Amino acid sequence: MMNRGAVRAWRTVWLAPLFLLGCAVPVAADLDEAGANRVVVALESRGVVADKEADPTAEGRWRVMVARDDASAAIGALTQESLPAPESPGVLESIGQGGLVPSRSSEHARLVAGTAGELERSLRQIDGVLGVRVHLAVTSADPLDIGGTPEPPSASVLLRYRGATPPIAPEEVQRLVAGAVPKLEAARVAVVATSVPAPPQSPERELARFGPVTTTRSSLMPLRAGVGVAILLNLSLFALLWFVAMQLRRTRAELEQARAQGPAE
Repeated sequence: MMNRGAVRAWRTVWLAPLFLLGCAVPVAADLDEAGANRVVVALESRGVVADKEADPTAEGRWRVMVARDDASAAIGALTQESLPAPESPGVLESIGQGGLVPSRSSEHARLVAGTAGELERSLRQIDGVLGVRVHLAVTSADPLDIGGTPEPPSASVLLRYRGATPPIAPEEVQRLVAGAVPKLEAARVAVVATSVPAPPQSPERELARFGPVTTTRSSLMPLRAGVGVAILLNLSLFALLWFVAMQLRRTRAELEQARAQGPAE
């Protein structure tokens, strides 16, 4: 079995001609490297051969390329997998969006939104989680309301996952969210987890191996034909070079024979 580096090298070799001929198209762009890796893994688990490359339109970002014929299947697969996942702004990003003189309420709202974004990021790191939304209801204390009791904070989490059982127990989600919000009790965190059934995989989308190359069964015959044509071209080139070499050798022998007979005459 080939190691991961060798497989990636062979995949790059086979996809490079498609890029040069304009037969490869991007199905996801402006991604960080981790997000691009998740997209590639999801597509290849569905039988779509994909590869990532640097996004020429965004410095330091990545995009995922597939063969043009696989673009429709790739987009459908990414839609079902909820990929690419939206990048939730964290606390630093949310607070940094404030104006020159932000109000107390706007700062509080951005802090709450940033905390929800951080929680979404953390939950997305769990294997099997397809999508997650975190909603926080945290009221800020009114300095003018002396003696008033603010409403206790609460939260709700919507979790979409693949498989028969959730990748994380609802109680663990409650503890995670409650630990990130001051004065939030785990009992006041509502968790709704929905399972997304695995789509049936058609035989033509199943992966097949051709030597060191992994491809879909629908692409196996064109790949074999292309390899066969390449072999024939190489054999033809070798035969042509051999013929030219033999002709040069024969010409050289005739010249040497003519030189040898010249003085004798």
